[in-house]
Amino acid sequence: MYTKVAPKPLRFLPIICFALLIVSISTANAQRRRSAGINADGDLLGGSNHSSSSGSTAGEDGWAVALNAGYESPLGEVKELYKGAPTFGVSLIRREGNVLYSGTVDYRSYKPIQATETENGGGGEVTAHSSNYTGIGLYLGIAYQVPLGSLNVYGGVNGGFVQTKYDYSIDDGTTTYAAGSANTSTTYIAPKLGFNVPISGNISLGLEGRYSLGVVGANINSRDGGEITKGFNSYAGNAFLIYSF
Repeated sequence: MYTKVAPKPLRFLPIICFALLIVSISTANAQRRRSAGINADGDLLGGSNHSSSSGSTAGEDGWAVALNAGYESPLGEVKELYKGAPTFGVSLIRREGNVLYSGTVDYRSYKPIQATETENGGGGEVTAHSSNYTGIGLYLGIAYQVPLGSLNVYGGVNGGFVQTKYDYSIDDGTTTYAAGSANTSTTYIAPKLGFNVPISGNISLGLEGRYSLGVVGANINSRDGGEITKGFNSYAGNAFLIYSF
């Protein structure tokens, strides 16, 4: 009824993104002008609050920290068993010209559609119990933004991993027949699109939509042998609070 997941993440995209982030930091000049803006994974995608009268923030370098909160819904096979849930995260962002680099960590916990399910077994009724499906995401991001009046509109992509976990058991109320835990790291690639706007001082607000592609990221071990399954797959909408420094 249940299978155990053995992680087989794709490694090359996150390594490339990490290299881009390191290059951007090492080549940054001493001038640190405020930047603001953010994406749906918590990645900052905006510019300075000290912008010109046109409201444009494009072309200005700087750092920012962003907090995000939103809602994420699973897709694929996970959607058949789990509901969507709030997500929370934090990002460190570096802006160079119109290009934005980011590193993000976030968390979600999907509740099962049916936490317990009773079936008739060979010796009577048995009950299957499912825990929440949790995921901790680690992403690096790159994006390009353009100013439209007081807004900064951007598009880009995130790459990294989501570490997922869930527990299960099957019993008849007195005897446990099966129990286990699946803990898997799956490759994560997510295009993103959004906008941000400064509100006061060093503070900005942003909204973003994101869709993870569900890249192959795990191997299911079963009696029939290795079977490839999709990685973490979802869509999300997030709001961001950004502080530039």
